[in-house]
Formats: sequence, C-alpha cells, structure tokens
Amino acid sequence: MKKMKEMKFHLATGLLLLTYYLIFNVIPDLDFTVALSDEIYYVFQVLFVLILGTVSTIIFVKSEHWKEYGRFQFRWSYLGVFFLSFFLLFVWVNLATRIFPRTQNGSTVVEVATSLTGISYFITRVLYGSLIAPIAEEIVCRGFLMTSLSKFKNYYIDVLVSAGIFGAMHVLQHGWITTDFILYFVMGLIFCMMFRCTRSIYWTIALHASWNTFLLIVSLLVFGY
Repeated sequence: MKKMKEMKFHLATGLLLLTYYLIFNVIPDLDFTVALSDEIYYVFQVLFVLILGTVSTIIFVKSEHWKEYGRFQFRWSYLGVFFLSFFLLFVWVNLATRIFPRTQNGSTVVEVATSLTGISYFITRVLYGSLIAPIAEEIVCRGFLMTSLSKFKNYYIDVLVSAGIFGAMHVLQHGWITTDFILYFVMGLIFCMMFRCTRSIYWTIALHASWNTFLLIVSLLVFGY
C-alpha cells in the first residue's frame, strides 16, 4: 500500500513537471496563443500556472509527505537561516550580474513589465511574480521533487536534481544559455538548502516570495517598471 502511494506520488511529480514544461515551452507556440495579444497571453499564462499550483498544492496536502513538510514551525534558527539565505541570494545575484550578461528570463521580465498596464500589469508582474510563481515553483521543485528523491538525500541528489530542474525551468522557455542556467541553478541550491534545513515548504515559499517581491520593489524604485 505504501509503495503504491509512493509510486502515485512519483507519477504526480513527473506529470507536474511535464505540465510546467508544456505551459512555457509548447503552449506559447500554438496557433491559438500566437493569435492572442500580449496582455491576454500573459494573463492566460498566469492562469495556467495558478491552476498548476492549486492542483499541486491539493495533491501535496493529501499526500503522506504533508505531515512532514507541510507544517509551519517557528524557530529562531530557522529565521536565521532565512536571512542568511536571503543574503546569499543577494550576494550571488549581484555577483552573477557582474560576471554574466543579463538572462533571457530577465529580459523577458523587462519586456513584459514595460508593455503591460493596469490590471494586466498587476496580475502578471505583482500577483504572479510575488505570489503565484513562488508557491507553484516551490511546491513542485521542493515539495514534490526533493521529497520524491528523499531516499538519495544523503548524497544530496535531491538538492542537485531539484536545483537543476529549477534552473532548466527558467532557461528552456527562452533557449538554452549556460550562464543563465548557472545563475538559476545556484539560486535553486539556496532554496533547496532552506527546505532541507527547515523541513517546511512554508519557509521556502516565504523566502522565494520575499526575494521576488524585493526584486519587484527595487525594479520599481530604480527603473520605474
């Protein structure tokens, strides 16, 4: 019975990753989506990720792993890890932007931010970037993927694979660029270590959402978009 549940959980993990790939790499090339205006297309994309995040959250909550990773526990040590992780993200991204050219993902964010206005801007830039994407990505990459590979955690295979998938998710939709992958791979490692240290999906979601919100605020204050 337990093996069957684990097999279903592994299957769900694979299907969620496949769905994420389809949303960002297949659906954009369909005739239906190509005919849409940019504003409508991005709103649809947000809707797809929202559905994916909702479905993955429901499956994760109903799984046995929710008992272990779905609880929020406050500890000062966890808060310390949170701020340390945020600082490492800050240092790494600033270092990487000095060494590497701007990522294709970053260029797309700028393009979207400067082309949208009103409610479509709020949905795509604020709601999606600061809340929907962090929840969906953490549930899938940490909640499902790392948990599915927990048997190999002594060798940090769960961390490496999760960080690798996280990096690929942000790169493949724009075309493979190694420096882009390295940037997001290291960011993925930081999120993974946060998950391993706290053993709670809430802390990693909070870290991811806080980081994205920080980038949004800086972007608005410095560049105006």
